[in-house]
Amino acid sequence: MQQFKTLMLREWLQQRRSWLLLGLWTPVIAWALLYIVLIYQGMPQFNSATISDAAKVASFGISTQSSMVLYIALIGVLLTIPGLPYRDKDDKSLSFWRSLPINEANAVIVPVLMNALLLPLLAIVLAITLNLLLSAPLWITHWTALMGANLLLTLIGFSLQALLTLLWFLPLVLLLALGNSAVRRWGMVMVLIGAFMVQSLLGSLSNDAPASRFVDIYFSGLFGVIDQIDLGRFLSASSNLSDQVGNLLRFAINPPFVMALLISGLCLAALIWRRKAGQSA
Repeated sequence: MQQFKTLMLREWLQQRRSWLLLGLWTPVIAWALLYIVLIYQGMPQFNSATISDAAKVASFGISTQSSMVLYIALIGVLLTIPGLPYRDKDDKSLSFWRSLPINEANAVIVPVLMNALLLPLLAIVLAITLNLLLSAPLWITHWTALMGANLLLTLIGFSLQALLTLLWFLPLVLLLALGNSAVRRWGMVMVLIGAFMVQSLLGSLSNDAPASRFVDIYFSGLFGVIDQIDLGRFLSASSNLSDQVGNLLRFAINPPFVMALLISGLCLAALIWRRKAGQSA
């Protein structure tokens, strides 16, 4: 356990700056710009019967900013995880880490856990929390008990949505990492080409089987879970956040999501085996 914590601390010290910058400073800069625009241009008029103009602007700002941070976090994961098999070799620390009595499984699992799940999730949760706080001047005067419940559901729901999105995204980046560990750089291209070729082959054998559309199902599921929580209406009296959170919980127990977790586990096992065999750094 101490070794696991030490490896987590290493990832935190190396990667914290970029993720904290994303989670803390991106909302601050975005809201500062929005308030400057409102000061000079005035409050836009929407004439909505269910939500005030200021709350509408707040909802728009929170939705836009939080979604942007989520997408940037996914891009960060996509750029980081496939390069992990050769990271120690590239930064010339391989001999140092190889000289330590580090469990090979921990050496693979911890960087994936930190860079694909915990650090991105931290940045996203920080961003949505800051967005809610920084938008308060726009909706605090219209505070109601229902709005308080919606704010709590928004924080819980968007955090759960971010976690499920990152878990759903994990098989893709781990497959790319596995391909990169087998054939450096070109391995990722081979994984993508292979996935589309397999889908085409299965499609020619059976047009109705879900397996013949697994690439389409995967990406439709990814964008489906990203759009599950409607931040654009959460301050409205007609918001249905409880139903949206329920949909997320149902998504977490459906067969495709469980299959994605199983594929992630198999990819991690393969990466651990390749590291133990000395076939990757």
